[in-house]
Amino acid sequence: MENPQKPVPSDEIDLGVLFSKIGDFFNNVGMGFLRALAGLRQIPTQNKTLFILLFLISVVGAVLYSKGIITKKYYESTMIINSTYLNTRMLNETVGKLNQLAKEKNKIGLAKTLQISQKLGDSISSFMSKPFVSEEEVIDLEILSEKIRNLSEKKDTKLIDQLIGRLKIENRHSFEITVQVNSPTSIKPLETALIKYFRTDPFIKKRIDIDSINLILKKKKLESESMKLDSLKKVIFQNYQSMAQQSRQGSNNVILSDKAVTDPIQIYNQDINLYNEIQAIDRELYIKPAFEVVTGFTEFTEPASPGIAKSILIFVLIAFALGYVIVALLSFNRYLSTLS
Repeated sequence: MENPQKPVPSDEIDLGVLFSKIGDFFNNVGMGFLRALAGLRQIPTQNKTLFILLFLISVVGAVLYSKGIITKKYYESTMIINSTYLNTRMLNETVGKLNQLAKEKNKIGLAKTLQISQKLGDSISSFMSKPFVSEEEVIDLEILSEKIRNLSEKKDTKLIDQLIGRLKIENRHSFEITVQVNSPTSIKPLETALIKYFRTDPFIKKRIDIDSINLILKKKKLESESMKLDSLKKVIFQNYQSMAQQSRQGSNNVILSDKAVTDPIQIYNQDINLYNEIQAIDRELYIKPAFEVVTGFTEFTEPASPGIAKSILIFVLIAFALGYVIVALLSFNRYLSTLS
């Protein structure tokens, strides 16, 4: 009688068994999650007194908070400024110092820095700032512009400059400044004080002043050149009139050759270019783009702090979360008691 052969062990994995194990794993995880949810749902019913007490406390706290009894109501507004001499780090540093002064109990330092009254300083809660365009986006655009210059095989630099100009972000020097105050009537006086504070900053003021001086000097120079061109245009016009009359009369007078005659179109175009430059300087002196306010603060009558409904919802959620934490701590304490 032949002995039965024992099955030879194989290194191959039965895929059916593998998928069965994976299915059992996910099934156990799902059942565990459902049991956990069922347990969490039973906690409030098993601890009714605790959760009812926390619910009542949260509702009362939310009402007191929304009415401004626990904390004062605050009003929020945003101003947009644009300055070629400001960057994100400089603005954050400046606004951060103002915010630190606003967090002090005694607002004397804030009132002195902004040159405002003590009453207005006491109504300020906080300052915040952020750029329209992040520094990462600006760096990415600069890298992309440089790649376009390097990879372009065409010699048409004007087309390349136009393409790069489209990539430039107009609002890269624009920033938002947000303030929180306890009274809406404080917003407009604070706007005036902030604008004066930035414009009189030594770093910005010196550059604005020298820019204005240079623009005025350049304008005078251009106006002087424009007057010379006007005189030249009159001479050229009179010369052409004289040439036209002599040609009609058939005069034998000698006329200068074409090489000695100045191109009148070029003179007139140059005069137009000078006029456009003068107009651009006048526009820059009027707008003062070195520092300008795009939009000022808006005085809102409704506070930015949460209302009653939102406050109740937030406080109740916090109360329920606190209730679960208390129950967990009590259960853990009982477990430790059993071990001892």
